[in-house]
Amino acid sequence: VLGITLMSVSILSISLIANGSNFINIANGDLEPYTLFLNQQQKISTSSVPSESEISGYVKTTSDNNILLNGFNVINNESGWQSILPGGYVYNPVTLSGHNNKLSGLTSIKYVGNSSLELHYGYSLNNEEIIYSFSENLPANSEYLFSDRPSFFYLKNSGNNNVDIISLSIKYSCIEEQYPNNNLKVLMIGNSFADDTVFYAERIANSIGINIEMYDAYIAGCTIDRHYNNIKNGTAEYSMRSMNGSSWRYQDNMSLNNIVTYKDWDIITFQQASAEVGRVGTYSNLANLVNEVKKLVTGNPKYYWHQTWAYDYDYSDYYDYFSYFNNDQIAMYNAIVDCYNNYVVPTNLFEKIIFNGTAIQNNRTSYMGDIFARDGKHVSHVHGRYTLSANFLSTIFDIDFELTPIQFIPDGMNRSFLKLLNETIKNTRNNPLSITNSVLIDEDIAKYDLSNYEEIDAGLAGCSFYNATDQSSYNIRINNTEGTSNKYVTSFRFTKNMLPVGSIVYCKEGFGYRPEAWVNDAVQYTRKAETCQNILEIDESFWDGYQYRAFNIFKSGKLSLSEQYVNEQYDEIFDNFHIYVPKDKMAGLTPKSYNPYYSTDASNFTNHGYDIDNFHRLHLDPITGFYKCDELYSLYNKYIDNTAQKFVCTRPFNTKDNDLPAGSIIILDSGYQWRSDCWKEKGTYPDRPSNVTTNFYVINSSFMSPFRRRTFNVSKTNGGYVGQNAIDFMNHFRVYIPNN
Repeated sequence: VLGITLMSVSILSISLIANGSNFINIANGDLEPYTLFLNQQQKISTSSVPSESEISGYVKTTSDNNILLNGFNVINNESGWQSILPGGYVYNPVTLSGHNNKLSGLTSIKYVGNSSLELHYGYSLNNEEIIYSFSENLPANSEYLFSDRPSFFYLKNSGNNNVDIISLSIKYSCIEEQYPNNNLKVLMIGNSFADDTVFYAERIANSIGINIEMYDAYIAGCTIDRHYNNIKNGTAEYSMRSMNGSSWRYQDNMSLNNIVTYKDWDIITFQQASAEVGRVGTYSNLANLVNEVKKLVTGNPKYYWHQTWAYDYDYSDYYDYFSYFNNDQIAMYNAIVDCYNNYVVPTNLFEKIIFNGTAIQNNRTSYMGDIFARDGKHVSHVHGRYTLSANFLSTIFDIDFELTPIQFIPDGMNRSFLKLLNETIKNTRNNPLSITNSVLIDEDIAKYDLSNYEEIDAGLAGCSFYNATDQSSYNIRINNTEGTSNKYVTSFRFTKNMLPVGSIVYCKEGFGYRPEAWVNDAVQYTRKAETCQNILEIDESFWDGYQYRAFNIFKSGKLSLSEQYVNEQYDEIFDNFHIYVPKDKMAGLTPKSYNPYYSTDASNFTNHGYDIDNFHRLHLDPITGFYKCDELYSLYNKYIDNTAQKFVCTRPFNTKDNDLPAGSIIILDSGYQWRSDCWKEKGTYPDRPSNVTTNFYVINSSFMSPFRRRTFNVSKTNGGYVGQNAIDFMNHFRVYIPNN
């Protein structure tokens, strides 16, 4: 029984604002009478009623012990009625004793008040869509018993007079789940993709009152066939992994046989390696593997299948896995679904499916785009892993995280991401075998009318950071610190005139920055904290007491940006950090699109028979370091030698994206040279091109067509160092693309 005491209000005008706790606890697994006391200082609004709100507050048992209560949705429905109690669906509360109880429906409602009300109640599909509803008269001081246990109700004042509600008591039926939450033990028989799923799961679960233990039987890239052979032979090559807070725990050199018998598991999951998950003919030993596990386990665990995800859109790899799907993300996802339907479903081995592949694909349709991988295939450290863990928990516990909000938010993630997460999980549950496009296609920046602003050049340079407290390098980009420089992209060091009040700094979700600050041009004693705030409005307080400001920008998770194959990580930061200045404050500033070399290059174009007005100049953000396609798969900017300090390089140009089309023109100033490294479908490319010193170079169709990617290293012909002039250095190499 939930005894809920309300103030005397007009039902037609009530607006209750969220205040207090977000999930429900039921002592000892029983439905005991609780009372919700609304804050007596809370004002009742008679206008501007929001479309959704919540009521919540402090709940006390009869023994006066504080516990937490779930916030109920308040709905302003199509008829203008305002629910004053659950307008949504209340289920999956977690009890203090650690049992997972599901509220399966309303049993009765007892009303004490001065007049009659219309009671509306009904039923839903998948706890979302209302499929049919009923209405009854609820006389004053009466009790109504529900025969079919509906999932929602709301009340309407059918008369013209105000109604004083003295109290409402609602009874729910409650079903206890099989597992005590504080003893649920999960084993994932997998590989690194299981690692990613395990990473945040225990912390998310603990934040909503669920205690679980999650383990991963890990071998990198391990396939079903290899797992099967290993369990048959007792091969001791596994690492059994779990999380201890934010740190990994490892037990190495274990056999799958040892791991399967290590605990009495409640759930055991299986998955295919990402290299084979969408390949026909790779599932023949699935049933054999599961049966071998069944021979060894004690107890009666449930068996789940874990669906993994497709690679990034522009992923490249040495082993040519992605080319099996013609380097097409959607083709790979569809192949994963087909293999599930054709080779997993017919086995009838699995009680539940964790559709993490669909969840990641749904995320990719949102405002965040295709940034959910850290290396093209493993998911991003923060948002990707968080999505996997949350979707996993939502599936096994049947949790709606809108009704039971997650309290744990990792560093590098904004709480606003939860809105996308909840949408993704619902879309995945409703359509697990197909992609559902997100309706969340705009971030906070969409609320600004950017037609009133001009984007300026932020002066981004890769592989560098500022440290205002560094004794020797307090005011320069530090690009020679191994393990740190290659985690950051830096901006200009701005003065107030360069970044005026009223400007907007926009950093896309999935990225963060440290807003460095200098009181004067000297070593500072403190540094500003890092943040992942999407929108920073530059106001007077931003400049209060400071002469210079700058930004060190990073990708959430703080990974090295140069270790991925041909450094798309830098590419993402360059594309997702922007500074907009009000047009009326652009005096002395130039738009990012401005080309100061237009006049000089126009003559060069004319001399070679071209019209520069038929082209546009690409904005090239420099990265300290170089590519070397005959030896390396990624950007080289290690600092054990000084070679990298003689080069700046571009982001990669991709054939698939046609971002360096035939007819493009390269202008090179005297004293500089460029080399265009290239890669085909996999691995290194042995025939590394030579340096070019041609002043006017026209890209022809054969420049890109044999290759998947090309990049440019720019250097001085005399071998001089880049130093602090990476941006000026890159300006000596200019690329023009045909307008059509």
